[in-house]
Parts: sequence; structure tokens; C-alpha cells
Amino acid sequence: MTGPTHKAYSVTFAFITAMLFYKLGVTEINYYFALIILLMSSKHGAKFPDVDHHWKNVGDKTVPNKIINTIIRATGGKHRSWQTHSWDICLVFTIASYQIPRALYNTGKISNVNKEVMNIILLGFASGWISHMISDMLTSAGVQVLCFSKKKIALVPKSIGKLRFNTGNEWEAFNYKTIKIINIILGLTCLIYPYILQGKLSWLKDWLIQLF
Repeated sequence: MTGPTHKAYSVTFAFITAMLFYKLGVTEINYYFALIILLMSSKHGAKFPDVDHHWKNVGDKTVPNKIINTIIRATGGKHRSWQTHSWDICLVFTIASYQIPRALYNTGKISNVNKEVMNIILLGFASGWISHMISDMLTSAGVQVLCFSKKKIALVPKSIGKLRFNTGNEWEAFNYKTIKIINIILGLTCLIYPYILQGKLSWLKDWLIQLF
């Protein structure tokens, strides 16, 4: 998938992550404040895996991206290689994003507020990375399951008739349009989610039942 599609998927996963945070009580930070942070960090997480492109093709030519790109290339990496496009690496980062802030807080290295904000930023980044992996699995190239294995997994075939499931064609255009519609619905749901769980919108449910 291309950059705009990955960004759209990152928004989807930020909305889902925000609702999960609230449902599971992951953070004490205000729900809407956490949502804003998640949207921003998820976008960067979704862009991160493609830092493995050749440097001239990397969109954000920042110093951190240059360092990461150099390390990836020095270890034999190329686009969609194990360093950024394998599920085990992604999931290890996700687990670490949850555990590290708590470990730092428990050992007195950071305050509770810093732990909460750090958790949101890192898990938001992780959600964006996961969104990138899943959207790339919706292309025929797929992504690696394990960093030490070349086995890749894709959720679509190479083609069905004249329709090809690679990056940048009509299949991606369909994906992009679909995910934008999903984001509108999911975004509206996300905005009222706390009120839904608190039962403050029961009148809306009754109104919809009467309407339909």
C-alpha cells in the first residue's frame, strides 16, 4: 500500500485503540486527550515501516529516520524486509510499549503522569505499525511472519482475472475509499463511545428502534 492508504488505516486503528483503552481502563488520561495523542502517534507508527525504502524514496528525511534507514541497510535490509515487516518484531515492540513505561514507573524512574503519556504514545505508535502490517497483508506481496524466516503471509491472491492485488492499482483505490468510509463511521462512534458505555445514549437506541 502507498502512504495515503497506510495513513487512512492508521486512523482506523487509532480509533479502535482509543476505545479499547477506555473499555479496559488502560490509562487514567482523559479519553479525548488520549485519542488526540493516539491519532498523531499512530500516523507516525504507520509511516515507520517504510523507512526501509532506499533513502531517496523515504518521505520524511529526518535525522532519526536516516539513522534507522542506515541501520536497516547495514544489516542487509530492503523494502519489506524483516527489520520492519515481520510480525514477531512488531509484536515484541507492542508488548515492550506496554511494559517499559510501567517498569520505569515501578522502579521510580518516571512519575505516573509520564508513565501514562509514554504508554499512550508508544502504544499509539504500535497500533500504527500494526495497521501498516495488516494493510500490507492486503496486497499480494504480504509480510514476513518471523524475522528469521522468509515465509510471508498475504490475505489476498496475486490476481483474480484481470484484477491484480498489488500496490498502487484499482485494488488499492478500492481499499482507500472503503477505509475512508469506515473511518467516518468509526470516528463518530469513537467520539460518543464513553457515553455509550455509560448508558447516557439509551434514548438514541430507543429512537432508532422506533424509527426502524
